[in-house]
Amino acid sequence: MSQIIAALRRHAVLQPDAPALVGEHSALTWRELHEQVRGLSAKLQGVGSLGLLLGNSLQWVIADLAALATGITCVPVPHFFSPDQVRHALQDAAVDHVICEHAEAFGAVSLAFGSAELSVAGKSLHLLKYDYQQKTSHAGIAKITYTSGTTGSPKGVPLSLPQIETVASSLFKVAEGSEEDRALVLLPLSTLLENVGSVYIPVLAGACILVPDAASLGFHGSSRVDAASLGQKLQQLQPTTAILVPHLLKLFIVLAEQQMLPDSFRFIAVGGAPVSASQLAQAKNLSLPVYQGYGMSEAASVVTMNGIADNRPGSVGKPLPHCRMRIADDGEIMLFGTAFHGYVHDQGHVDREWFASGDLGYRDEDGYLFVNGRKREVIITAYGRNVSPEWVESELLTEASIAQAAVFGNGQPFLSAVIVPAAGQEQADIQHAINRVNLRLPDYARVQQHVLAPQPFLPQHGELTANGRPRRKQIEAHYQDLLSASYERKHEHVL
Repeated sequence: MSQIIAALRRHAVLQPDAPALVGEHSALTWRELHEQVRGLSAKLQGVGSLGLLLGNSLQWVIADLAALATGITCVPVPHFFSPDQVRHALQDAAVDHVICEHAEAFGAVSLAFGSAELSVAGKSLHLLKYDYQQKTSHAGIAKITYTSGTTGSPKGVPLSLPQIETVASSLFKVAEGSEEDRALVLLPLSTLLENVGSVYIPVLAGACILVPDAASLGFHGSSRVDAASLGQKLQQLQPTTAILVPHLLKLFIVLAEQQMLPDSFRFIAVGGAPVSASQLAQAKNLSLPVYQGYGMSEAASVVTMNGIADNRPGSVGKPLPHCRMRIADDGEIMLFGTAFHGYVHDQGHVDREWFASGDLGYRDEDGYLFVNGRKREVIITAYGRNVSPEWVESELLTEASIAQAAVFGNGQPFLSAVIVPAAGQEQADIQHAINRVNLRLPDYARVQQHVLAPQPFLPQHGELTANGRPRRKQIEAHYQDLLSASYERKHEHVL
């Protein structure tokens, strides 16, 4: 039996009236959550693979746990996927049923389904059925999580229940999970990191899961967050744990400086993209309990993590108990432990003992891992200097006036950047921010030219991954003319 479902049943007996799942307008105790999962499981008999087309909600958590309890392959679909990407993911995974809130919206992806009504935690949902002429078996696969990949077609990562639960158990120990916790869901639950860290770990611990509406948190679309609304909601919820990407950590630091962040947090995990040393120092000076980690969907999420009793700021921690790691001769991080066996329809990794992460890094004398950036994205300047764009971007993002940044310069004499300004910031503000950052960087890593983006980088435009990493090839293609012009201007100035 699933460890997670066993824990759910145990809490339903030992603490039946304790809060388990708190949404915007309703809440469930452990007894009620168990009853909801059991009731939905009964309605899903005969389902082979279940697509989740829901936003963050009580219903998402219940459907995910029901799939675990029933042995169904669950396929969470990110809400920011385009209709074409949704269609690709569902067809690629051969999903035979989908749970969604609005059947008419789902019809936009042009799939022919039969439909049935479901009531889950007081909300009416649709269970849509799709009949494939060719059946696909997902035996032994508990979840297929879709990553943005480097092209427009998302890649499906199939993971077994033992892989997922091994990672969840390791993280539970490192984060010192407790039934006193109030775990806040901030990132999309369709992201594996949030799914494991903010649902499975609290269930194992018997902790309360907080699932507020995105709007109440001040989130507008995929790129804008109102800091004041976020601060007010956090004060109301008094969470103890949360998972952040660097941009949200930046907002937390601003809120802490303005004394708008509650002092209830005991563990704030940060991952998904590099965090600058100066940003971590800011968090430490504000007494924020920030712990950086590292992982990827292909390794069933987190593989290294700093912990409360074992933290080295600037590193991404030591390998979790289940994971073995080595550094290849060229600096690439190699993983062994819970690595997957290949993407959907591509079992190219089946015979490999070690999984090549695609990231560059090193381990210090005490075993802490430091990540230097993506192997394939290292910039080699015209002077032969190797620069990780992620390093420079993480420094740029410490500036309040810069909302997003992507750095380029392969084969060029200097680096340039596409900058998304924060609200209300002008060209002069951005230049001052870049000047401050450049003072902290060696000359070969300084941004000497930049262009302003007229709109934020968005996942639906192919410019961001699910975890918020910039997809540089797409961004560079969108702004190629402006970037080329910036190099020409600089060359003319030098001549």
